[in-house]
Amino acid sequence: MVYEEITDLEDISIKAKEKIGSDAYLINFDLKVTFKKNLINNCMSSVYQDALDFQNPVRPDTLHMNHGEYIHKCGDGINNVINQLKEKHASNRAIISLINQENIMESKDTPIPSFMILQFSIEDGTKLYLTTYFRALEVSKFLRINTEEIRQIIEKILAKNIQLNEIYLNIFAFRAYIDLDINPLKKPKIDTYDKQDILKYLLKEQSNLNELIDLLNEKNTSSTVIKYLSFQNIIDWINDSNFNSIIHSDLKKPLVNQYLKEIVDILVELEKLREQTSHNELIDEKQKLYKNNLNQLIKVLRNDS
Repeated sequence: MVYEEITDLEDISIKAKEKIGSDAYLINFDLKVTFKKNLINNCMSSVYQDALDFQNPVRPDTLHMNHGEYIHKCGDGINNVINQLKEKHASNRAIISLINQENIMESKDTPIPSFMILQFSIEDGTKLYLTTYFRALEVSKFLRINTEEIRQIIEKILAKNIQLNEIYLNIFAFRAYIDLDINPLKKPKIDTYDKQDILKYLLKEQSNLNELIDLLNEKNTSSTVIKYLSFQNIIDWINDSNFNSIIHSDLKKPLVNQYLKEIVDILVELEKLREQTSHNELIDEKQKLYKNNLNQLIKVLRNDS
């Protein structure tokens, strides 16, 4: 079994993207890399906080779902792996399983981890073998977060005086793909606001409109979590005659109403499509149409020609 040696954890995402190349996705994707223990000391600073949030035993309000809430659901899952490795280096039970069959059968289209399994073993005294399984894996953004999560977990293992010199990492994914615009399960701020909160961004002052544009830009990503209530709330406010006098004039443009309604219709269709399948050309087309309409809406609000 051949493992490719790397000298930087960022190489993992780079090599994964190279492996997928121009393909839309790969089924039964695997990537094997090896690296020295010293790399564990170097956090991936650009995704450090994201990984920390995903590993938090209590899901942060900023995320639709995180991994820590599953890892530690029945106790300290990482500490259990450490104890297994201490007692029996080559244990077949030094494993973290994030979800069970009940989670899958009851999930419908609500977010559940794609990062499903991590299994560990120490071989030849100081070599840590780690195999991970993903049901789906986005390799340009999400794999970088996952890699930093793995680094943080290994760092905890090393902190317990377990002697390691080399790490052999095998990443396996049923489906691996590249989506440079993916939202890694972060909640856009506008989706955390209730209808009354949104009203303040629609008022006459230009600063409010600028903030609304920033909030809409944050929604301009690909996501498996479909939320459209914020758009519907804006529609309701700008069409409520009782509030017409306080709404910013740019929001009263006919094109604004048109794009907002088209966006809601597209997202309703996307939600239905995602209940039927995770991947197909129609979903991709609807995602592109959604982003195009949102871009056009933002242009109208900015008065771009």
